[in-house]
Amino acid sequence: MTKKPETDDTDKAAFKEAMKGVKRLIQKKRHIAQSSVKAIKRSQKSSLENENSDFFQFSDYEIHESVSYNTLIEFFRPGIQPKVIRNMRTGRYDIEAKLDLHGLIVVEAREALAQFLAECQLRKIRQVLIIHGKGRANQDPILKNKLNHWLRQTSDILAFCSAKSKEGGTGAVYVLLKLKN
Repeated sequence: MTKKPETDDTDKAAFKEAMKGVKRLIQKKRHIAQSSVKAIKRSQKSSLENENSDFFQFSDYEIHESVSYNTLIEFFRPGIQPKVIRNMRTGRYDIEAKLDLHGLIVVEAREALAQFLAECQLRKIRQVLIIHGKGRANQDPILKNKLNHWLRQTSDILAFCSAKSKEGGTGAVYVLLKLKN
């Protein structure tokens, strides 16, 4: 372990002078964006949970290579046309629904994702944006890696890729859902 460099009294005095008038920020409870989470909670009480309790199930037992906070992720099932892939990568599809997983732990995120995707399929929604966050630069992002892993497990997800920077960049993914009859 390396030691911190020692600071002399002049450095400390200069720092205190520079910090005069600065107030410490106090982080309040994080706001989970969009009403999607509220819709998910409502749907948990609805018959959706009873009818589709195992509609989407995700496992944590498969092992995939971990990705970092700034890595672009993407996955396309065989048979997806190149034009669709190009349009997804460039964010040309209209986003019909959003889910923000910020502030959720893995168990909550898995449940929210399963309920959200089930509700989207029931409402015939195909293009969604899922915001997972980038995590911290000094460690692998947990939700990003879980999402990268979970979305590959079901054939109802036709494709996903990292979003454009204006919609979250490497902290969000566009998802193309298969329509159910």
